Amino acid sequence: MRKLSKWVALAGVLCVGTEAMADGWRGYASLGAGVALDHLSGFHAKGATLHGYLGVEAPMGLSLGFLAEGAEMWGGDKQPVADDPSRLERSQFDYKAAGIEARVRFFRDKTLNPWIGARLSKSWSNPFTADDFGQLRRKKFETMSMAIRGGVDGWFNERWGLSVATAIQFCDMKFPEDIKDVCFKPIQSVIAGPVLRF
Repeated sequence: MRKLSKWVALAGVLCVGTEAMADGWRGYASLGAGVALDHLSGFHAKGATLHGYLGVEAPMGLSLGFLAEGAEMWGGDKQPVADDPSRLERSQFDYKAAGIEARVRFFRDKTLNPWIGARLSKSWSNPFTADDFGQLRRKKFETMSMAIRGGVDGWFNERWGLSVATAIQFCDMKFPEDIKDVCFKPIQSVIAGPVLRF
């Protein structure tokens, strides 16, 4: 009986504490567009990217949410296409990702809120890259990927603001190299767009 009363007391304290902090819980939704840049591989690819996020944030500034993003980039050099070697095209890299992202937000009561985050997601890509004979071919890949993110949200009022963020992304894409499928070099993305706080 004594053990049961301790658990009931603990549950009561947690419920009261949660209710007291309820005003500090917030939801965030953002949609951003920007550019994806390949600084590290020999392809020097770049292109457009889209990013969406929906999450809930605890009073201490730690949040967890769902994300979806995608990008399409083109390399700088033209190469022959496997089906028609007389035609030259650029390498093309694309990916779609869906997963979870954790963020830590600072200065929640200020107009500008910097934050850092990390994401883990499933990525799908269908790159158009050179095969062993130097001709462009498509191949589908599915992989686990991650990213380290950082950004700043600036607020116009209690609900609406503008978010600007950058990320270093790992293994969102793969491509064939010899007989092994290897991860593309890390990609940097820079996005901006509206953010809603509710």
